[in-house]
Amino acid sequence: MMVLAPVIGFSSGAVFLHFYNWSSGGTGEGAGYGGAFLGFITIANGILILVIGVIRWILNFVKKLNDVSLFE
Repeated sequence: MMVLAPVIGFSSGAVFLHFYNWSSGGTGEGAGYGGAFLGFITIANGILILVIGVIRWILNFVKKLNDVSLFE
């Protein structure tokens, strides 16, 4: 997810810009902001998934250490 965030941000910004109504007289910068926002949301989602995975790995590691009695 974190690797795909720039691709998703750029692609969604390009799509927003493509479908922008140029007859309204604007510059279309909102399309870029929207794409960047979606890119940031995607990278935050990827970081959240990574953190959850690391926490689960640590908990499983601690559980395995408790199951194997080193002090018998």
